[in-house]
Amino acid sequence: MPRLADHLPHNLKVRLLRRVPRAWWLRVRPLVHGTTDVQRRYRDRRATRALASVPHRLRGGAVTVSNGEENWLAHPTTTFSSVRVLADNLALVADALETHGVEHVVLESETNRRRLVVVPSDAAHDARVALESELAPSGAYAAPVSGGRVVRPRIIGHRAIPGAASHLRVFRALCTPDRQFLSGSDLGCDVQFWEETSQDGPLALGSQPVPAGTWVAPRRNHWIDVVEPENQAVALREVDGRTRPTLARVSHPTLDSVRTPIDVVYTWVDGSDPTWEERYARTLREVKGAGAVNRLATNSSRFLSRDELRYSLRSLEMYAGWVNHVYVVTDAQVPSWLDASHPKITVVDHRDIFTDHDSLPTFNSHAIESQLHHIDGLSEHFLYLNDDVFFGRSVEPSRFVRSNGLTNFFPSTAKINLGGPAPEDWPVMAAGKRNRDLVLSAFGHQVTNKMKHVPHAMRRSVLEEIEQTFAEDHGRTSRAQFRSDSDIAIPSSLAHYYGYFTGRAVPGSIAYFYADIARPDTPARLEGLLRKRNFDVFCLNDHDSTGIDPGTQARMIRTFLQQYFPLPSSFERAPHGDEA
Repeated sequence: MPRLADHLPHNLKVRLLRRVPRAWWLRVRPLVHGTTDVQRRYRDRRATRALASVPHRLRGGAVTVSNGEENWLAHPTTTFSSVRVLADNLALVADALETHGVEHVVLESETNRRRLVVVPSDAAHDARVALESELAPSGAYAAPVSGGRVVRPRIIGHRAIPGAASHLRVFRALCTPDRQFLSGSDLGCDVQFWEETSQDGPLALGSQPVPAGTWVAPRRNHWIDVVEPENQAVALREVDGRTRPTLARVSHPTLDSVRTPIDVVYTWVDGSDPTWEERYARTLREVKGAGAVNRLATNSSRFLSRDELRYSLRSLEMYAGWVNHVYVVTDAQVPSWLDASHPKITVVDHRDIFTDHDSLPTFNSHAIESQLHHIDGLSEHFLYLNDDVFFGRSVEPSRFVRSNGLTNFFPSTAKINLGGPAPEDWPVMAAGKRNRDLVLSAFGHQVTNKMKHVPHAMRRSVLEEIEQTFAEDHGRTSRAQFRSDSDIAIPSSLAHYYGYFTGRAVPGSIAYFYADIARPDTPARLEGLLRKRNFDVFCLNDHDSTGIDPGTQARMIRTFLQQYFPLPSSFERAPHGDEA
């Protein structure tokens, strides 16, 4: 993008430098030269001074923190779940309006969606008074919303709520006890002031005529844009565990409301466990005695645990609290920090799901994945995650499963090479080729793309059908104790294509970040991810870091994950000793 400086003569820039005040120049300098460290420090100092001027009576126990982009007054918390935060921010607004008798209805209350409260425009002044009166001592923010973006959030009681704004976002910023930023406006509650028509007639050229007194939304939403007087009746319904006024004629759930239970399945291994290492070495000797084994099927990074599962579970609880139950599939192992007695988690041993115990022990992720649908109690819909996949921000269940039961899958731009599987292929490529050939033989269409490393939305019934339909390939894969060029990859690829051609899966979209931790630019990319937190999910993949110092890699990953997911989840046992 060209800068202003590219269009200014040098002598004019010199004259500007001499004539303008330094404070003003530091503000406009980014337009000329781009943002610099000097400009950032100036901005941060101004923001810090502004926050310091907020009286303690308006702070509500909040402390000053930075999210790397802005400074905030944030409230320390020891637990965090986007589901709970969305509900709490709605309570801030709805309780204040209710206390002051301000007419309002809760329009949006779907799982993990930002709540929306509608106030008629003739009650807008009373609503602002109610919010300022009730929330001034709470350290809460209010900000106008324009074009979907918040504009200059201000602390309620310290700065007046803008009177001209038709759309506000109200929220409390949250942080950890040691002042790591957790959330701000992203999980706030929206308040919209809907205009009332003063006369009968169409709202715009060619639109349906509406009667006087109709509420008109200032911007589009999931539910309704106009509400005629005869449809403004209120019904009391339970929202987030509290009785709230809602529009009587807006029925929940609607077309895109997901009500089916969605479980989560992880596969996990700790390659440093001495007992596991002995099983691995013995089995590898036996398999090598029977033939060659692909190098990438046995590289140490495939079995290395850097505590990723701990942080993936934290991300799950923080940003996908709607999950029904979690299953962790392991080879006679349980992470030392995991509270296996937690009511929402079950540790599943390989022997509990493999129908052929002669195939065990197995060190082939393709084989383990082929048996996931045998988990006792597993729901029809579930997400399959490797432990190096994380939720990066609040996500809705409809991102993965649609209300009619269809699952979403997310094709990668990476392609499947032409030709058949070969011993020199990487195992993932060989499996992709075999998947492609099976789809072609069964449905007459050639697939070309791999899938992104994201939570894979599965239907148990689809996996059961695949086991029957492709019995030979399925059985061969389940019996292979190490990855080989004869494998198929089921939940990460084949199940999506099979679901698509049988009318049970469709392509979806997701904001996704991928990092190969062996790449030299990964630390810088992770720093940007930590600062912006603008992806639904991300994967820290260890494709092959053999030969790279494992201690350095572990410190980099652990430092990043601890900063991104700093609070222990309810799945973790209370720390003690060297586990702290």
